[in-house]
Amino acid sequence: MKVERNYNLLKHNTFRMNCKCAAFVEYSSETQLLEAISLELPKPWFHIGAGSNLLLTGDFPGTVFHSKIRHINVLQDFDGTSDGASDRLSGEKNIFVEVGSGVVMDEFCEWAALQGLWGAENLSNIPGEAGAAAVQNVGAYGVEAKDIIVEVRCIEATTGAKCIFRNGDCGYGYRESRFKGEWKGRYFITEVIFALSASPKPVLDYGNLRTAVEGKLESLGLGQADLSPRIVREVVIETRKGKLPDVAELGSAGSFFKNPVISEEHFRKIEAESQTKVPHFVVEGGIKVPAAWMIEQCGWKGHSEGNVGVYSKQPLVIVNLSGDAKPEEVVALEQKIITSVEERFGVKLHPEVEHL
Repeated sequence: MKVERNYNLLKHNTFRMNCKCAAFVEYSSETQLLEAISLELPKPWFHIGAGSNLLLTGDFPGTVFHSKIRHINVLQDFDGTSDGASDRLSGEKNIFVEVGSGVVMDEFCEWAALQGLWGAENLSNIPGEAGAAAVQNVGAYGVEAKDIIVEVRCIEATTGAKCIFRNGDCGYGYRESRFKGEWKGRYFITEVIFALSASPKPVLDYGNLRTAVEGKLESLGLGQADLSPRIVREVVIETRKGKLPDVAELGSAGSFFKNPVISEEHFRKIEAESQTKVPHFVVEGGIKVPAAWMIEQCGWKGHSEGNVGVYSKQPLVIVNLSGDAKPEEVVALEQKIITSVEERFGVKLHPEVEHL
């Protein structure tokens, strides 16, 4: 177990904010975590994953925890069902997999694809770790983490009690969960149980994914019968790399804003005023309009000021252009974007990235 004081978090956030915390704890087992929470550590406490969905807004006066519980185990005798997970996994003889909270989510997606197991392939190449994925309910290309999560296993921070939450307990929504809301800071996630399927269950109807997959099969001289999780994963990775910056080369936290859901009436008003077809998705509760489209319409795509800017290939991403950006520069640009979108479209954007 690693315990350090006055610790620099530069290597623990992909935005590359040069900020410190009063104490830092990194643990590799439940036993080490229980030992850590019994120590006299500065509060408040905050748990991070890979720091890929995080904006540090300054030095943190408390303790930051990080999990290095890294295992992927198929559960042979798991007594459960895919209750709460996606309907596309229901009725199947599912494969249940226990994933340590410190496992890089993309490594799990790769493992699943290599095993020929369906369910996680659309989540490929999303930065972050499995524990954080269960908190954030990460999603891409029509699939969210909640669609394959069965259980989330935790340690209660104040008591050290072990807790198990089923999918339906977690209050999952669009980039939301009870771990981000009413339970924030209360539990440390140690493992996540995912349900995967050995039967073909592709989800290809988001954006141009189906067309891209069909093109990939054709280029390989394969037919629809040859479709595999590995091929879908490869297409997803290629697509994401074409749109999003590599955080190893350009600091960012991926998609900075959530896609807003508005009423049909509001959508029709925007479309009429824009005098063009507005990209959108009909979802529960209204119509989801891509925040990227709104931001681009306001002229932010490729914009830069000082050390920060809006990514030239994807306006949903704010980037640390120089590598030396200060938190206040990111926050200032964020607020300018929010204000301009609200003034033009009457829609208030909300950050997907957590601010600490």
